[in-house]
Amino acid sequence: MANERSRLFDRWSAVYDRPRFQNATYRPVHDAVLSRLAGTRPDVVLDLGCGTGQLTRRLTEQFPDAEVVGIDYSAGMLGEASERVGNRANLVRADAQLLPFRSASADVVVCTESFHWYGDQRRALEELAAVLRPGGQLVIASIAAVTDVGESAVRRLSAAGNQPVRALTPHRLRDLLTEAGFEVVDQRRVARFGFVPWPVLTEARLR
Repeated sequence: MANERSRLFDRWSAVYDRPRFQNATYRPVHDAVLSRLAGTRPDVVLDLGCGTGQLTRRLTEQFPDAEVVGIDYSAGMLGEASERVGNRANLVRADAQLLPFRSASADVVVCTESFHWYGDQRRALEELAAVLRPGGQLVIASIAAVTDVGESAVRRLSAAGNQPVRALTPHRLRDLLTEAGFEVVDQRRVARFGFVPWPVLTEARLR
């Protein structure tokens, strides 16, 4: 399943950066994430599920003195990201459920539009809790169902297409974050253009 999903994103990387698609789908989310980070001065920032590096590059601009690392499981996405960020950021191919970083080595982790793809979300949050320093900031923007019934329906329908999506409700994500050692600071929907589903932006800090 993981290799099949990686191939899906490898193919997707060729069209991912089309301006209309980016502006309607990802730009509002990236704006919201960067707004939540305003006023902070991190030394190390991880962009988990960085895709083609759109947000990674903006993170290097917002935090020019920080070490910014883009992480993705898709070689195709990372190839596109390399063209975009150059030597401004490090790029690492890794699974969110098995991150190759030292414990307590990052100040900020952002994760936009990839968390709903993770097969074991609980494990991914445990990994993020391990790599963040105490008090570290986590910002997740992810597709989120409104009700538990809706979450189950999304999972069943997407699994039928062999690409299961786990669109956790905000309260379910809050519960998982709390179990992993985080304190949730804020949760809100991010408005997007047209009929593209609005994700939930969740900010949490490691206790």
